[in-house]
Amino acid sequence: MDETDLALVHALQLQPRVTWARLARILDVDASTLTRRWARLSRQGLAWFSCYPSNTKDWTGHAWEAGALVEVECLPGWRQAVMDHLMRRAAVWNIDATSGRRDLMLTMRAPSIADLDNDVVTSIATIDGIRATRTHFFRSVIREGSSWRLNALSPQQQRELTPASAREGRARPNTRDLELLKILGPDARLPASAVAEQLGCSVSTASRWLERLVDSKFTSIRCDVAHYIAGWRVAATLWLDVPQQDLRTVAAAIARLPQIRLCATIGSEANLVAQVWLHRLEDLDQFETLLATQFSGTRVLDRWITPRFAKRLGHIIGHDGRQTGFVSFFATP
Repeated sequence: MDETDLALVHALQLQPRVTWARLARILDVDASTLTRRWARLSRQGLAWFSCYPSNTKDWTGHAWEAGALVEVECLPGWRQAVMDHLMRRAAVWNIDATSGRRDLMLTMRAPSIADLDNDVVTSIATIDGIRATRTHFFRSVIREGSSWRLNALSPQQQRELTPASAREGRARPNTRDLELLKILGPDARLPASAVAEQLGCSVSTASRWLERLVDSKFTSIRCDVAHYIAGWRVAATLWLDVPQQDLRTVAAAIARLPQIRLCATIGSEANLVAQVWLHRLEDLDQFETLLATQFSGTRVLDRWITPRFAKRLGHIIGHDGRQTGFVSFFATP
């Protein structure tokens, strides 16, 4: 991926459905060139879009209110077989291969804590090749991957692509929004004409519905990238113990750091978990030094390296970080 590719992905992180004509003016690159570049990036699995529920309490009939990180310990030689099985599970949104005493970390969603616990006990822990599981429930998610940026654009370009108005907060999703979510799940940049064809409506109507969905608070759209090829060669998860009286302030400050992909309070021995993307493994030393310097009293209880992502928001990821397929959140089982 060259600098123009990275700038294109950064722009689409800020405005996922921006027109090629407008983007051409901002990036000073011909619109047809941008179209061809995106087609190549998408075809080669180097960049892709996701559309997923962000306000998980509002989706009547399809709630994802409870979330957790689930450690999975595999029997020797079983990791790949277990990953292949888990990739087909709709409730398993993310699969990370990790270092340390566990082999995999799953991000799971379910309607309630009880439902999620039942999924782990009956559908995950019973898979052949799994020795043990440990579940850490999210208390609150302060930042997740849709807020992470490549930092390939100039400040002026970023300002031009940053929405001027706040996202709509009053409207709740309806059955039409649910259908749109299903359609856009594998590709949030799907043209309005293709959406209209699937919904059996006019292009103008589909455009209006899409605009409402994109502007809402109950849906997130993000542009992801093959991190290793893009230069972010190391991912790590830090489990932090923060004094309870400082937790909210520290969590908010850590969430603003550019390396952060996930920052969430959690019900575990640790009360804060942070996932970071870095260029080199040595950068983790600098990051931990930064935490120790800026947030006295915060302790790192554990740290994991993630050598591979196998699934991210339903998208299947190869060993080199490229996207190779998609499993819908609405798939069964």
